[in-house]
Amino acid sequence: MKRIIYFLFVILFFTSNFLLSAAAIREYYDKPSLQEESNFVPADSVSSVWKITKNGNTLFLGGSIHVLRETDFPLPEQFDTAFYASDILVLETDTEQLSTPEVQQYLLSQIFLPDHKRLQDILEEDTYELLSSACIEYGLSIDEFARMKPSMVINILNLFQIQKYGFVQQGIDEYYFEKAKSEKKPVSFLESVQVQINMLMSMGDGYENDYVRYSVEDIESDEAELIILLYEWKNGTSEISNNKRLIEMKEDWPQIYQSLISSRHNEWLPQIKEFLESGKTCFVIVGLLHMHGPDGILQYLESIGCVIEQF
Repeated sequence: MKRIIYFLFVILFFTSNFLLSAAAIREYYDKPSLQEESNFVPADSVSSVWKITKNGNTLFLGGSIHVLRETDFPLPEQFDTAFYASDILVLETDTEQLSTPEVQQYLLSQIFLPDHKRLQDILEEDTYELLSSACIEYGLSIDEFARMKPSMVINILNLFQIQKYGFVQQGIDEYYFEKAKSEKKPVSFLESVQVQINMLMSMGDGYENDYVRYSVEDIESDEAELIILLYEWKNGTSEISNNKRLIEMKEDWPQIYQSLISSRHNEWLPQIKEFLESGKTCFVIVGLLHMHGPDGILQYLESIGCVIEQF
């Protein structure tokens, strides 16, 4: 199974935005070391943008990487083409809500363990020591996170790891969110920020020790894997590898697959169908991994008779 960091990196819109701001208080940024191969785009290549048509209606889908490097801009031109051809931008969630007192209070109510429990109360001794050692590697003390849920601690460590490789810039979602606001283009959202908070904070619930051990052991995501991810995204060649990743995820971590993929798609797909049938052209941007696999958005749209063109 590919690293859990990969799925967080591709899927979670909320993770990148909240944790980037949370980690900004610490001075732990190494110089980017990913090689430039990921920026190579062959002539006449396609992208991770799809045009969907049915009964005279049109919708664009964009596969997103939620955190990028400075060198990943400008984005493939097909994203701008879809943006300017659309009447409405549709994103996973409204990250501006993170600044509201209500959402901040809700977040604080979710990141900590219940009933005044501490990490030592729910993790086995060897698992706790493993997590403590991982924190030390990043200049952190596990005591800082003593009352946080294991999922929160793991995601903070994952974030430090991708920042180590230079991934500190806004991703595609935020880029076009800001662009839509500046150009007064309407923006809609597929789910609430609270839904993404719940999803993030529930990872590992009921199998905390297995989740922490696996995550810590695999947290050193190698640079080559991220180069491949970016290359596939830029060149629109992610279908085969993402299908494999999704199958592995579904088999090895069915609870996470259900939370990150199946449950969310059950809520998203009817909305995407409505956007397609609305008579307006919408540009829907979600994490790249959501596009593929037997439960993916493209498979669903094909099953209801849509014509799908990758460009």
